[in-house]
Amino acid sequence: MNILSLIRSDASGFAVPVASQPFSGHFYPGYPVVDLDGARESHTMLGFGASFTDAACHVIDRLPDAAQAALLRDLFAPDGLNLSIGRLNVGSSDYATRVYSYNDVPGDVGMQHFSIDPDRRYLIPLLRRVKALRTDLFLFSSPWSPPGWMKLGGSMCGGYLKREYLPAFADYYVAYLKAYREAGVPIDALTLQNEADTDQGGRMPASILHPEYEMELIGRLLPPRLKAAGLDTRIWMYDHNYSGWRRVLAMLDDPEVRRHTDAVAFHPYDGVPGMTRPIRAKYPDLPFHLTEKGPNLRKDSAESSLLWWSRTIAGALNAGCGSFVGWNYALDENGCPNVGPYDCAGLVEIHSRTGAVTPSIQYQAFRHFAPFIPRGARLLDAPREGIFPERLDCVVCRRPDGRHVVVAGNPDGGHASLQIKLDGQYLRLLLPRESLTTLVCDLP
Repeated sequence: MNILSLIRSDASGFAVPVASQPFSGHFYPGYPVVDLDGARESHTMLGFGASFTDAACHVIDRLPDAAQAALLRDLFAPDGLNLSIGRLNVGSSDYATRVYSYNDVPGDVGMQHFSIDPDRRYLIPLLRRVKALRTDLFLFSSPWSPPGWMKLGGSMCGGYLKREYLPAFADYYVAYLKAYREAGVPIDALTLQNEADTDQGGRMPASILHPEYEMELIGRLLPPRLKAAGLDTRIWMYDHNYSGWRRVLAMLDDPEVRRHTDAVAFHPYDGVPGMTRPIRAKYPDLPFHLTEKGPNLRKDSAESSLLWWSRTIAGALNAGCGSFVGWNYALDENGCPNVGPYDCAGLVEIHSRTGAVTPSIQYQAFRHFAPFIPRGARLLDAPREGIFPERLDCVVCRRPDGRHVVVAGNPDGGHASLQIKLDGQYLRLLLPRESLTTLVCDLP
């Protein structure tokens, strides 16, 4: 077994190469084993990324050209953080300089006044720069709300879509996808409503989308419109918490909905990753994606821990998710701009006065996953032998180049050992307390 690279972070999050590897070709009884020889391929990795919100693009746009270029290279270049996914908002989200839709003319069901002009100042130019750097950038979009005039109450902030406007909302999606394609930024996938089971109490752009409405859009209204427009955009269902797995199963019972659903999108704010098991059991070939989770401004929050992020990312990947997408790519030191106030932080912080760029703890966690697990890698279900510590996080994959990657997190206060078995050889990996370790290896 050849060890190609080994990096480790302590609780502070700074990843460093480890010069000497605790390697032995011998089996050590009593220590847990991850058996790569007996591993079964699970699902394919799409990648890691975050969201190009109006707020994030506004903050990045304020950087001088050289600093902006350096940041984009650090985030997206294969020899940097290697991020390859971007989420966009169809209209504004809660992280925007203002609340807006692309058609605020009441009753315009024909989309005669539809316009993506709000995105032309800095959002679309930034996307073009990123796509020039990262030609395989995968983009997916999610609306936080239909235009207010399509909803009960008439506001983008909270409430419900009216049934009578379902066809118009389908046309709104298609108008958006066509406009972005014409702007040189084609969208690869679409979720039909961010967090479909909540209206956020009317505090921000949000809308409840009844499951029957989502089924109507996925199974009947949207596919023929996409085809007529020459669009091959994929449809991702749901886009809300793990705890909504019953809703997903119920919607997938409709054959037309299942036929046109390309993936299921999840958030980790409520429920646990294991709630995806009934869906995986019934639809083993249906991809899952984790589409939103970012860090928190509060330093006393759970999200301030590197090992919390290790567990959250590992949980999603091991539950069948082929991507992990954060929230805002960048915000300032106060988590702004937003329409709140709200307390999210960016993947990186860009100081509003100095322009200094500071990576978040989520960035540090991504440093252990994204550069080493490329698009096309196959996640592995590897047998675990021996007494395996319950809190030990472990992700295993086989890359397209045939090399294996193991990411292991030890959140406990004591040291732990983990043995990796490959081609009959054993690697004993020592895991210091409160550490996250990434190993890349292959056969000689």
